[in-house]
Amino acid sequence: MHLSALVVCSEEHGSKVSSGTPSVSWWVEPTSGSDGGDGRPHNPLAAVAAAVAGNGVGVGNAHGAGLGVQDGYDGTATGPAATAGATTAEATGYLLYSWRNWRFWRFQMHVMCSATPHWLRYQLNLVPEHTFTVALPARDQAWSWALYTCNGLDNPGNKDSTGGLQPLWSDIMSQHAQQPLHVLVGGGDQIYNDAVFDGPLLKGWDHTLKQSDTSNKASIPFTDEMRQEVEEFYFSHYCVHFSQPVYAQALASIPSVNIWDDHDIFDGWGSYPAYIQAAPVLKGVFAAAHLFYLLFQQHTRVDLLESDGFWSGTSALHRFGSSVAVVLPDTRSFRTISQVCPPTFYAELHRRLMALPETVRHVALVLTVPILWPMPDLPSAIQTFSNDITRDKLLNELMGITGLMRKLPMRFGEIEILDDLKDHWDSKEHKKERDALLKMLIHLSAERAFRFTLLSGDVHCAGYGMIHGRGDESESDVEDMPVPTEKQRAADPRFIPQIVSSAIVNVPPPSYVLLMNGRAGAHPMSVLGDCVWRMMSLTRHFHLGSKSPDDLLLGERNWCRVAQRDAEDGHSGKLLFSLRHGWSSHNLTDAAACKCVSV
Repeated sequence: MHLSALVVCSEEHGSKVSSGTPSVSWWVEPTSGSDGGDGRPHNPLAAVAAAVAGNGVGVGNAHGAGLGVQDGYDGTATGPAATAGATTAEATGYLLYSWRNWRFWRFQMHVMCSATPHWLRYQLNLVPEHTFTVALPARDQAWSWALYTCNGLDNPGNKDSTGGLQPLWSDIMSQHAQQPLHVLVGGGDQIYNDAVFDGPLLKGWDHTLKQSDTSNKASIPFTDEMRQEVEEFYFSHYCVHFSQPVYAQALASIPSVNIWDDHDIFDGWGSYPAYIQAAPVLKGVFAAAHLFYLLFQQHTRVDLLESDGFWSGTSALHRFGSSVAVVLPDTRSFRTISQVCPPTFYAELHRRLMALPETVRHVALVLTVPILWPMPDLPSAIQTFSNDITRDKLLNELMGITGLMRKLPMRFGEIEILDDLKDHWDSKEHKKERDALLKMLIHLSAERAFRFTLLSGDVHCAGYGMIHGRGDESESDVEDMPVPTEKQRAADPRFIPQIVSSAIVNVPPPSYVLLMNGRAGAHPMSVLGDCVWRMMSLTRHFHLGSKSPDDLLLGERNWCRVAQRDAEDGHSGKLLFSLRHGWSSHNLTDAAACKCVSV
């Protein structure tokens, strides 16, 4: 297993390390270790906080950006790969990037899993007074992991009423203490960078009421002063956000893999007209967002992407144990109004999936935006509101349909909700690409006996849906088609479940928006010519299905825990998805409710 740790520190602080060179040391201990006698991981929260406040370190975290995939190794190991009972291994840090007076140090560790679970302990001489702990699975053990999305507030004014990042991250760490998580999967919007346009030089640049005004702004050059402003914003915001209590603790103790969505750049990137996307200012903003996304979330640079295992931007395929693979497509780097991912992405995805070993039975595809989602017909939705709602207020509320609430209805000369609607796979611009992807997955499911599961976020609520074969049913009878039995689904290569978990931090849409979406998804629909798509109830036993629109979507903050279970045929690969949810601003821990789906 390859893990990387990132430390961001001032040049002055880095020069004060005792050995003269930043380095990492690590060793492996049995899970019955000496931490109070219970073998549970340390609580590194104080360590990370002290590193930020006392030692001049901007961010201290550890995660595997390319866990099980990255082959590049920039550090020089002075000891063997750490194994149970082995001596301490060491590696020098690699200076990944320098920005102003700040240094990004990457530390890579190679660990051999053994026959039993162990703790990996690691120390960084940039923060010498602290030791961090990671749970290592046994060689043949099924991995336990978590999906989270929308890790911020698009309206900072909601922080006091919601508790900010703390509640559900406290629940994650409580769960981790009880039964360790081996990986965190960031499914998009790990940080909300929409405020990049609030700086003095770009203030209001994105808000224009007429397209003619937008065209004029699109011709403005991106000056060096603007570049410095946006780089300062992204750097500072990442340092503050990734240093938040509890969240920083999780980053330091649970390896993570990430993929970005629009808010990691700014709201709607990729879904605006070409003349806006090509504007010098927006290209400059994207370049800064991309630079710090690679550094903070992927621990890499553009010139290292290929050697670090990425393709088509930061698309990646990871192995979580012997029978589960997880794919994170980069759906933002090359997005346009007419394209989510370039054709080269799909060709390489097919090649990599076909190259997976026979032991892989389950493939989770993390798509930041749900590939199928119930969307009400907007003209009909408008009629459901009372006549005394003004146009502006209506538009503001309708933005909640896709999980985003905005105060201003216009952006770049367009109604602001349009970028959210164009983001969705079922928009007229993306339907053909969506169908081609689903058909490829169905073909691979039949050829390689994979079970594909789609994991998504974005919409600020939780939901469960599925695609399955239509069988002998005519298209006109699809609405009354019963839910296939578990045995029928297991034998159906067209069966593709979709779990939506959103948001771990952001607030849910209003209840009437959830109701409208639920009404839109209450009945099965024909897709792909020979398939059916349906939403499933999360509040009733899932195999019964539901035609009630008020129990299809879960309007509470949530995250998803994923565990592996043996299938009836004795083979591994069956996954249990547990949606842990709650709205309280207090620490949820054991009080968090849970909805489970097994596929």
